[in-house]
Amino acid sequence: MLGEEPERTDRLVHRTLAQSCFVSNTPSAVADIDITHSHSLGLDDGRTAVGRVAQKLEDKLGVDARWNDNTLQFDGQGADGHIEVEADAVHVAINLSAFLMPMRSRVKSEAEDYLDRHL
Repeated sequence: MLGEEPERTDRLVHRTLAQSCFVSNTPSAVADIDITHSHSLGLDDGRTAVGRVAQKLEDKLGVDARWNDNTLQFDGQGADGHIEVEADAVHVAINLSAFLMPMRSRVKSEAEDYLDRHL
C-alpha cells in the first residue's frame, strides 16, 4: 500500500473495513452496540440470568439463541450478536440491520436498562 495512489489505497482500506464488519458473532467484528456490564453473580448464576434473558427474547421477539461455552449467540430479525458471560461481568455485542441503525441509541439504552434490572 505504501507508494500506491491515494484512491487505490482508500479502496483497499474501505474494502478491508467492510469485510471485517460483515463477520458477526466474533470478537474481532466491530459491533454496532458494545456494552460491558459488571455483576456479582459468579459464572454459573450469570449464565442462568443470561439464559432467562435469552428465553424472554425468544418468546417475545422470536430471537434464536444458542450457547457456545460461556457465550450466548443470538440471531433475530434486524439484529444479531452475542453475550459473553464472565464471573464478574457480561459483555454484550449487538449488530443491527440498516433498518434498526437509526434507533441504535434507543436499543443500547434499553439493553443497558434490562441488564441493570436482571443482572
